[in-house]
Amino acid sequence: MNVLLAGQAFSFSIKLTAGLFLFLRWWRYRRDSLIFWAFFFLSSSFSIVSEILGFGIGVPLFQALGVSFLTAGIVSFLDEEALRFPMKSLKVAAFALPVTVSTYVVLYALLHSLVTEKPNPLYLAFGISGIFYAIAGVVFWTVRRFYPRTGAILSVTLVAHGLHKMDYPFLRPVGWFAPIGFTIGAFLTMIEVLAFVKMVLSERFEYVVPEDRPPLVRKGVFLISPSEFSNYVEALSDFPVLAFTRRRDFPEAWEVHLLTAVEGAGNVGPTQLHRIIEKTRSYLAEAHREEVIGVVVIEGLEYLLMYNDFRSVLKFLATLSDYVALYGGMLVLVFDEKSLEEKQLKTLRQVLNVGGIK
Repeated sequence: MNVLLAGQAFSFSIKLTAGLFLFLRWWRYRRDSLIFWAFFFLSSSFSIVSEILGFGIGVPLFQALGVSFLTAGIVSFLDEEALRFPMKSLKVAAFALPVTVSTYVVLYALLHSLVTEKPNPLYLAFGISGIFYAIAGVVFWTVRRFYPRTGAILSVTLVAHGLHKMDYPFLRPVGWFAPIGFTIGAFLTMIEVLAFVKMVLSERFEYVVPEDRPPLVRKGVFLISPSEFSNYVEALSDFPVLAFTRRRDFPEAWEVHLLTAVEGAGNVGPTQLHRIIEKTRSYLAEAHREEVIGVVVIEGLEYLLMYNDFRSVLKFLATLSDYVALYGGMLVLVFDEKSLEEKQLKTLRQVLNVGGIK
C-alpha cells in the first residue's frame, strides 16, 4: 500500500506542477493549446485526489474531463501549426471508434459475468476515457513534421498510457497489481510531462506571433506538401511573399517569379540558382531592416532537380537557409516527399534543420 500511495503522490505532484507551468506559459504566450493542456494536467491530478480520498465518482469524471482538455488542446495545436489530420485517417477513426467502445464494454461485461462479479460502471468509465486518450496520441503523431523527436515521443507515450488506462476496469480490483499499475502510470506521466515541457520550451513553440501578422508567418524553414500549400496561400494572401513557382495564379500581394526555361520578364531559369539566392538575400535583408519577417516560397523543387543534381540543389537550399537564419526570415519549400529517395529526404531535413512533410 505504501508503494501505491507513493506512486499516486508522485503522479499528483508532477501533474499539478505541469498544469501550473503550462498555465504560466499560456499567460505569457496566449496559445489556446497551452490553456487546454494546463487544465488537462490539473484535471488528471484531481482524479488522483479522488482516488486517494475514496471519492469514486470523481475518478472517471476528472479522467474524462482531462481527456477532453487533452484532445481540445491537440486540435487547437494542429490549428496553430496549420496542420491537417489526414481525411483518410479521420474516416477510419469515425468508423472504428463506436465499434471499439462497444466491444470494450461487451468484453468487460462478459468477463464479470464469468466470474459472477458485479461490473463497476465507474471503473468502466475510466477505461473508456483510456480509449480516447490513446486516440489523442494517434492524432498527435501528425505534429512530427514540426517537432520530430518530441512529437513522436508524446504520441507513443499517450497511446501507451491510454492502453494502460484501459486495463484499469479489469485489474484495479486485483490487490497485488494495483501498486504495479500506478507505478506504470506514474512513469508514463513523467515522460508525458517532460515531453510537453520540452516542446513548449522549444524556440519554435515559444515564438510569439504579433496580432498584425498572419499566424503562419514564423521564423525558420518549413517543408510542406502540395495539398497543404493552399492553406498557406489563403492565409498569406495579403502578405508580401517572395515566390519562385511553376505557375502565376497567386495573390496580387505576392512577388512571383516563374521557374521556367523560357525567357521572360521576371522568369528564372532552372539552372539559375544563383539568381534565386540573390533575390532572396535582397528581399530578406530589406524585410529585416523594416522589422518584418520575410516569407520566401519555392514551389518546384522537382523541376529544379530535373536540371540540377541533388547535391547542387542541397547546397543551394542550405545557402537560402543560412540567409533565413541570418535575417530572421521564413522559407517554405513545397514538394512531394515521394519525389526524393528516403536517404535524400533525411539528408535534406538534417541540413535544413526541419521536420518532415506531413
